[in-house]
Amino acid sequence: MTDHIIIGGGVIGLTLAYSLACQNESVVILERRACGQGTSRAAAGMLATDIELREELHTLAARSRRLYPLLARRLKRETGIDCGYREQPFLLKRNGQEYLFPSVGQIDPRRLTTALMHALRNRGVPIEEQVDVTRIEESNDFIRVESNTGTWTGRTVTVAAGRGSQALLDTAGISIATHGVKGECLAVRLAGQPLRSILFDDAVYLVPKADGRILIGATELPHDETIGVSVAGVTSLLQAAEHLYPPIRNAVIEEVWSGVRPQTESGLPYIGVADSSRRIFIGTGHHRHGILLAPATAEVLANTLRLTLKEEVR
Repeated sequence: MTDHIIIGGGVIGLTLAYSLACQNESVVILERRACGQGTSRAAAGMLATDIELREELHTLAARSRRLYPLLARRLKRETGIDCGYREQPFLLKRNGQEYLFPSVGQIDPRRLTTALMHALRNRGVPIEEQVDVTRIEESNDFIRVESNTGTWTGRTVTVAAGRGSQALLDTAGISIATHGVKGECLAVRLAGQPLRSILFDDAVYLVPKADGRILIGATELPHDETIGVSVAGVTSLLQAAEHLYPPIRNAVIEEVWSGVRPQTESGLPYIGVADSSRRIFIGTGHHRHGILLAPATAEVLANTLRLTLKEEVR
């Protein structure tokens, strides 16, 4: 039996597992498909300013921004992988006003999840992929997780499976309210005219990456959980991007993709122990701020999980 079972191998689940593993807690990760290939892969990696966030998230976001450079450096030491953390100017245009921030962080979500997976494997943490969890059952002494590939038992389970979290929790008699919000994005490359600032307005954002790509996103399609990218979505993004930064018309499209982000009815994520439970925890519903809030979410959950186990020993 392991101390902690984490269901979901996106940025939230991987960061939580890493935080626990660094404290020598035993962890196993169960992922329905392949780790880091869901919504986390679709994100642009901006560490958003407070103007973009609800006031209730400011403290959590500030903590994440302080943790990110430390996390990136630690992962680089352990794995040799550069997570793409950097700070650069950020120009926000909203409601006819312009806000220039001289230094706002960003991370490369794909490199980040890859580095987390390497670090976890280096520490001996099992990462089980292609595992379709069918039932979570809580008893007084342990958690039982049933799946298409086998059964796991642990002292706690954390459900961090994005949009899939709601169905998983239903099997344990726990209800949360989320819906999917599809977002479409694309990456372009602009020769000879590097963009050195993140640009963000009401319709679009442009995020320059260290490898020369510019990420353009993202559409917001509530209750749409289809896969693929529409011509209408790409067209609207490119038109808005050209209006915000005219040189983009000369860029070459390299990739298009989409992801479905979990949104709660309240607009705030679920972080902590589930109602009426002692051993089932939740980390989901972050909508478009999952990358930003991952380190602080992991810190809160890891501290709570460790405290739960310590209290059992007393």
